[in-house]
Amino acid sequence: MVDQVLGGKTVVVTGAGRGMGRAMSLGLAAAGASVAMLDIEADVLDGSAEEVRRIGGAGSAKPYVCDITDAAQVSETVAAVAGAQGSLDVLVNNAVVGPERIPDFFVKPTRFWELGDDLWNAMLEVNVFGPQLMAKTCVPYMLARGWGRIVNITTSLDTMYLAGAGAYGPCKAALEAHTRIMAKDLDGTGVTANILIPGGPVNTRMIPQATGIPREKLIQPEVMREPIVWLASEDSNGITAMRFVAALWDERLPRDERIAKAGAPAAWTQIPSFALYPK
Repeated sequence: MVDQVLGGKTVVVTGAGRGMGRAMSLGLAAAGASVAMLDIEADVLDGSAEEVRRIGGAGSAKPYVCDITDAAQVSETVAAVAGAQGSLDVLVNNAVVGPERIPDFFVKPTRFWELGDDLWNAMLEVNVFGPQLMAKTCVPYMLARGWGRIVNITTSLDTMYLAGAGAYGPCKAALEAHTRIMAKDLDGTGVTANILIPGGPVNTRMIPQATGIPREKLIQPEVMREPIVWLASEDSNGITAMRFVAALWDERLPRDERIAKAGAPAAWTQIPSFALYPK
């Protein structure tokens, strides 16, 4: 049985109906968290929430249909979560408009001047503004308690500049940088902001069947479970402005070795411009 290290914690997961969001919700509930599962697809969301409740118990998950780009919906949903649970401790920004929406992604790259404006704007709205809106709405509840977590799901650096990835790569790069800003703005409050990535192509609908990649060769969504539980726990106190690669996370190692193996500073601090803009 998984240790109940998240007992008493309320975690909001966006994009929770499928893929990595579903996998993380299962892991969080198994560790004792109450998981508020947000998605826009009600039928998929309900099925995943029922699965989570089978793992974590009757009160471990509640589904909320919510468009994370709609300020009124987000405000109403977050208030409902905090009201029902009595707290709001952790936000996992996972919802995404993925590269599978780009025609022939991974098969015949779409060049940037060929990508439609509507898809560009949809990715910007969901992948960049959505996490910002969710964070600004959730953070006041965390600040009031003096403890909280924001975990943003981005992607590997080489995907950020992958040919044919259109707006997806730039959006994830923007969220990477914004995570660093969040961490700085929250410094000293007890609320942290970090990044979690799988570490490569994942067996979700974001990798279309047409690629021909055997599904068993892809990283499985379950790789996200152990690191997200740790990031949501008290054991990660003081860890902020970091990015963690789930595929490198090894629970068998001591804490500091795990962090060193799977973690690095967020937002490319190895190439700073301190000469022009010193601290």
